[in-house]
Amino acid sequence: MGFNPRFAVWRREDWQGYAPTIGDMFRRGWQLSLVCPKCNQSYRADIDKIIRERGRDWSPWGKTARCPRLYCPGRMTLRAYAPRPNTYIDI
Repeated sequence: MGFNPRFAVWRREDWQGYAPTIGDMFRRGWQLSLVCPKCNQSYRADIDKIIRERGRDWSPWGKTARCPRLYCPGRMTLRAYAPRPNTYIDI
Protein backbone atom coordinates (compact mmCIF):
# COMPACT_ATOMS: atom_id res chain seq x y z
CA MET A 1 0.00 0.00 0.00
CA GLY A 2 1.52 3.30 -1.04
CA PHE A 3 1.78 6.55 0.86
CA ASN A 4 -1.08 8.96 0.26
CA PRO A 5 0.36 12.51 0.02
CA ARG A 6 -2.70 14.03 1.69
CA PHE A 7 -1.53 12.64 5.05
CA ALA A 8 1.58 14.88 4.92
CA VAL A 9 -0.53 18.04 5.29
CA TRP A 10 -3.04 16.74 7.83
CA ARG A 11 -3.39 18.60 11.13
CA ARG A 12 -4.28 17.13 14.51
CA GLU A 13 -7.98 17.81 13.88
CA ASP A 14 -7.86 15.80 10.65
CA TRP A 15 -6.33 12.82 12.45
CA GLN A 16 -8.91 13.10 15.22
CA GLY A 17 -11.68 12.88 12.63
CA TYR A 18 -9.95 9.90 10.96
CA ALA A 19 -9.74 7.86 14.19
CA PRO A 20 -11.86 9.52 16.90
CA THR A 21 -12.08 6.55 19.28
CA ILE A 22 -9.78 3.88 20.64
CA GLY A 23 -11.81 1.30 18.71
CA ASP A 24 -11.09 3.10 15.44
CA MET A 25 -7.39 3.25 16.29
CA PHE A 26 -7.37 -0.48 17.02
CA ARG A 27 -9.23 -1.26 13.77
CA ARG A 28 -6.71 0.78 11.76
CA GLY A 29 -3.74 -0.95 13.43
CA TRP A 30 -2.39 2.07 15.30
CA GLN A 31 0.16 1.58 18.09
CA LEU A 32 0.05 3.88 21.10
CA SER A 33 2.78 4.98 23.47
CA LEU A 34 2.77 7.21 26.53
CA VAL A 35 5.48 9.87 26.63
CA CYS A 36 6.48 12.21 29.48
CA PRO A 37 7.99 15.48 28.23
CA LYS A 38 9.69 16.20 31.60
CA CYS A 39 11.71 13.02 32.11
CA ASN A 40 11.50 11.51 28.58
CA GLN A 41 10.10 8.29 30.00
CA SER A 42 7.97 6.35 27.53
CA TYR A 43 5.77 3.27 27.72
CA ARG A 44 3.90 1.28 25.13
CA ALA A 45 0.15 1.38 25.73
CA ASP A 46 -1.85 -1.84 25.59
CA ILE A 47 -4.85 -1.02 23.36
CA ASP A 48 -6.61 -4.29 24.23
CA LYS A 49 -6.46 -3.44 27.93
CA ILE A 50 -7.72 0.10 27.30
CA ILE A 51 -10.67 -1.27 25.30
CA ARG A 52 -11.51 -3.76 28.08
CA GLU A 53 -11.42 -1.06 30.76
CA ARG A 54 -12.93 1.92 28.92
CA GLY A 55 -14.80 0.47 25.93
CA ARG A 56 -14.36 0.92 22.18
CA ASP A 57 -16.08 4.31 22.16
CA TRP A 58 -13.62 5.98 24.56
CA SER A 59 -11.64 8.83 23.00
CA PRO A 60 -8.02 9.38 24.12
CA TRP A 61 -7.70 12.71 22.28
CA GLY A 62 -6.56 15.47 24.62
CA LYS A 63 -6.19 13.20 27.65
CA THR A 64 -3.12 13.14 29.90
CA ALA A 65 -2.03 11.07 32.89
CA ARG A 66 0.38 11.60 35.76
CA CYS A 67 3.86 10.27 35.06
CA PRO A 68 4.47 7.11 37.15
CA ARG A 69 8.17 7.85 37.58
CA LEU A 70 9.04 8.72 41.17
CA TYR A 71 9.29 12.50 41.82
CA CYS A 72 8.49 13.41 38.21
CA PRO A 73 5.97 16.28 38.00
CA GLY A 74 5.23 15.61 34.31
CA ARG A 75 2.00 14.63 32.60
CA MET A 76 2.18 11.79 30.09
CA THR A 77 0.60 12.29 26.69
CA LEU A 78 -0.33 9.75 24.06
CA ARG A 79 1.49 9.40 20.80
CA ALA A 80 0.24 7.13 18.05
CA TYR A 81 1.98 5.42 15.17
CA ALA A 82 -0.28 5.05 12.16
CA PRO A 83 1.11 2.32 9.88
CA ARG A 84 -0.80 3.19 6.70
CA PRO A 85 0.53 6.75 6.38
CA ASN A 86 3.72 5.70 8.24
CA THR A 87 3.68 8.65 10.61
CA TYR A 88 3.50 9.56 14.30
CA ILE A 89 0.59 11.61 15.65
CA ASP A 90 0.49 13.46 18.97
CA ILE A 91 -2.84 12.68 20.59
